[in-house]
Amino acid sequence: MKLLGRNVCLSLFGTILFSVGVLFLFLWSWLFDLITASMLVLKPNSQTLELWKLPPMPITLDFYFFNWTNPEEIHDLNKKPKFVEMGPYSFKEHREKVNLIWNDNNTVTYSLFRRWDFIEKKSKGKLTDEVTTLNAVTMSAAHHIKDWSYFMKRGFSHTMTAIAPDAHIVRSVGELLFDGYDDPFVNLASTFPFLAESIPQFDKFGWFYGRNNSDEFDGVFNMNTGVSNSLGELRQWNYHNETKFYSGNCAKVHGSAAEFYPSHNTKDSIGFFSPDMCRHVQLDYEKDVNIKGIDGYKYSAQESMLDNGTIIPENKCYCNGQCVPSGAVNVSACRYGTPAFVSLPHFYKADPIYTKMVDGLQPEQSKHELYITLEPKTGLPLDVAVRLQLNIMMAPVEHITLFEEIPTVLFPMLWFEQVATVPDNLSWGLWIITHGSIICPIIASVIIISGLSLIAYVTFQLLIVYTQERFNKQDCCEISRLILEDQRRKR
Repeated sequence: MKLLGRNVCLSLFGTILFSVGVLFLFLWSWLFDLITASMLVLKPNSQTLELWKLPPMPITLDFYFFNWTNPEEIHDLNKKPKFVEMGPYSFKEHREKVNLIWNDNNTVTYSLFRRWDFIEKKSKGKLTDEVTTLNAVTMSAAHHIKDWSYFMKRGFSHTMTAIAPDAHIVRSVGELLFDGYDDPFVNLASTFPFLAESIPQFDKFGWFYGRNNSDEFDGVFNMNTGVSNSLGELRQWNYHNETKFYSGNCAKVHGSAAEFYPSHNTKDSIGFFSPDMCRHVQLDYEKDVNIKGIDGYKYSAQESMLDNGTIIPENKCYCNGQCVPSGAVNVSACRYGTPAFVSLPHFYKADPIYTKMVDGLQPEQSKHELYITLEPKTGLPLDVAVRLQLNIMMAPVEHITLFEEIPTVLFPMLWFEQVATVPDNLSWGLWIITHGSIICPIIASVIIISGLSLIAYVTFQLLIVYTQERFNKQDCCEISRLILEDQRRKR
């Protein structure tokens, strides 16, 4: 009886395994998509939320400066500005989403807190290294007043010459980045309203001054949570769905918030919104790649991002009144009216006219390209390299002595890069997700085979029992027959 009960249990368990395996074989795709979709939704106290709030990828920010080696030749129109690259100056970045507000329309509003800590061991230099560069503050002020009357410009020119007699400055790396430095025109901006538009209202000037340990500098973001919409799609920036820095379609706030992208991406393009450029940035499909055994689509910066209308007419609204050859994006409206332009480092993929203006820049794809590699099913980044260069349009300004006889040059100031790859502790999970079409049928087959094996085992056991019982009956009959025959002979 015990043997019979065990075989019944095994047979039942084998039947269940077989049934589950068959169902899983036909339904695994639906179940897999359901589980994956549930993971790609932001909700309070969810595991995905914690990964989003504190990105697991180690993030570093490396800066490179262009040291101007011949500033004394600025008024010689036959001489090009010459540069020597300095760096990298490496910083570890701590990034965290703060001030979260969950909205009824399935969006979340948040701010971005960032802190940078200098990593001297990974840097090629110290923060005390001195850099000779263009005085961006005075150049910005001169650019702002270029349309004033002759007498007003001459008066301003005398003031400028008295307090800032040179077109160049020498400052330390730390001052140019986060620490800032005292500048007379920054102080004047608080006294003269006409300078307010061209000079930031800070007590010091530095490219990243006031940004370290701040959750306000990047603005306020509002993005989709993925509950009934595309996860990570930006809806508003600073409480508006359009910016004041561009016109037409160029003013729209749209694209990814730069961390999640729509799943099942096509091989056309992706886009994200950059608060540094105050605009949408489009990256175009380049090729298929494999990162740590995971297949991905590589999207890189091409004409769609770098052109100002010379190649792609609809990009003309990014010109801000000053259209320049492809490769340099005008962000002056986004940078307090400073004649600032963003390009790829060393003018990579830009019109050759920019490298011809200067000496010392050598664009290389491996060092200077901007790209994002996405896993297409989940839309999660596998490999990211964001590299951008900040330039100032140095141009002559009539009746301003300091800048009256200078060449027109897109002057490179610095460039930075953020490079990150999916960490090993997350890559295995992504590998499983991306290989589900192979893993799930194998699992289903193993379950089916296990169920069939149990059923076969029980069947075999029953056959053995049946055979033994039949054999025993035959033996009993034979013995009985022999006994009867023996008794007949004795009679």
